[in-house]
Amino acid sequence: MTSNHPYFVGSRTSGVDGSSEGGRLSTVRLPQVLVLYSVPLLKSLQAAGYTGKLNAEPALVDGVWVLKVTYEGDEPPPVPERWHGHRVVLEKAEPANA
Repeated sequence: MTSNHPYFVGSRTSGVDGSSEGGRLSTVRLPQVLVLYSVPLLKSLQAAGYTGKLNAEPALVDGVWVLKVTYEGDEPPPVPERWHGHRVVLEKAEPANA
């Protein structure tokens, strides 16, 4: 049985002296990890002053997992090219059907 929870990488020395891989997220389930990374990304965009509606999700672009940030509004938020080593793709939200 598999779960949808991210796994933390561990080794025999993890937690012994505070070094090694203790606490790093495994990339085996990269889409779930990208969901976790999207939370502080959106918070940082809001803290930088963006007031429009934002959403982020993992997406496959050219066979590579990326963080896709979707925004509503006229001006896009200033997103970094990479967030914790992962590419960030910006996309304008489709207008809702009335």
